[in-house]
Amino acid sequence: MFDKDKIPYRHWSLKVGRINPDTGEAPDVVGAIVFAIDDLNQSIANIVLTPKGSVPTEPEKGCDLHGAIDRHPNIGIPHLTREIWDALTIWEPRIVVQKVSVSIVQFSHFTTQVFWRPIESVIDDIRVTEVTYRG
Repeated sequence: MFDKDKIPYRHWSLKVGRINPDTGEAPDVVGAIVFAIDDLNQSIANIVLTPKGSVPTEPEKGCDLHGAIDRHPNIGIPHLTREIWDALTIWEPRIVVQKVSVSIVQFSHFTTQVFWRPIESVIDDIRVTEVTYRG
């Protein structure tokens, strides 16, 4: 356990160890933190990958990605784009979403690129966070 009072960053969170879909392995992240831009990247990925209704205290938090899995790309891609845009706009007030791009890699396998910038940024450079989802 670490002392969170000794962390010198304003924006930080515990690092999430996601399973690599290609290898099936998760990195050991016990006690690791992410801060600043990395914290925002992780938050974006968390919101995109959190199914609506899975957070007991905030049932509207997350994205309804399952509603687009078996749909034709002409219907599924706009649905995913709107879900991701709305969720990030509502649940991550530290960023401004510039663009959301969704592409299908294969059946039930989507890649999303979220173009964003920090809300309080002095430099308005746009960042990109890529999230891969496999149904």
